Amino acid sequence: MKLSKDAKTALAITVIFIAAILGYGYHWGSTTVIADSTPPSIIEAATTSGDIVYGSGKPKVILVFTENVGVQSATATLYNIGSFNRLGSKIEELALTETAKNGDQYQYDGRFTTVLEANHEYFIVYRVTDTAGHTDTYGKDTLGRGTVKIKLVQVEATVSVNGIEVKSTSDKIYVDTLTLFMEAEVTTGATNVQSIYATINGGTRVDFTQSGTKWVATYTLPEDGSYTLYVKMTDTSGSSTMLASFSIELGTQQRTPLILGTLGALLVAIIWYNMDQKHGG
Repeated sequence: MKLSKDAKTALAITVIFIAAILGYGYHWGSTTVIADSTPPSIIEAATTSGDIVYGSGKPKVILVFTENVGVQSATATLYNIGSFNRLGSKIEELALTETAKNGDQYQYDGRFTTVLEANHEYFIVYRVTDTAGHTDTYGKDTLGRGTVKIKLVQVEATVSVNGIEVKSTSDKIYVDTLTLFMEAEVTTGATNVQSIYATINGGTRVDFTQSGTKWVATYTLPEDGSYTLYVKMTDTSGSSTMLASFSIELGTQQRTPLILGTLGALLVAIIWYNMDQKHGG
């Protein structure tokens, strides 16, 4: 049967109308299919392991990996060390959060809430899962044995200003010049130190430069007076630790003994002169 032009137009409109009704009723829509056959890959050399500065005892860890589509989750889990290097009891599982992304490379960070024992080793296992469900794990083998350890170590350093060692946080150091020569010598945990710096009155920052195990800095005070200084260390994970805090005062205490000594010597000279005069007379 041959349809007229008007009949064909009416039929086409009817088909479109029915299709629209069915599409609305059954919620027709487009579907996006993402193909991802490549699992994420943890970059072991850039992921936290080995010695970590003790700080608060709650270690911060960094996980770096590549992923070409998207990330579902990333975790770090601490374990005690069991017999025969097997994973012991679980201490804490930490969900890491994204802090940086450059192309296919991701960085996820996090800080554990459990306070760990200093100078004690623990197993740590990292796991990342992409949006397709592929995973990569770093820190254990197929037999359940731990392969990556962390240990929190105390960083110890001596701090001096113009040759005067800071002994305690309540120290007040008296100097007779506006120029301060500051030196920090790291005696324990030197490999964990990334930078050392001082802050003056909570504002001005003075960065130290490294020379072996020593870090040095020079700063000229703006004027006579009293100043509060904090010397801090940043470790390889980016955490900051206080090495020393003290106050600086320009010369006041050093002048007092000098004046008293001068007056004392003058008094002795006067007494001796008077006695000599009496004996001579």
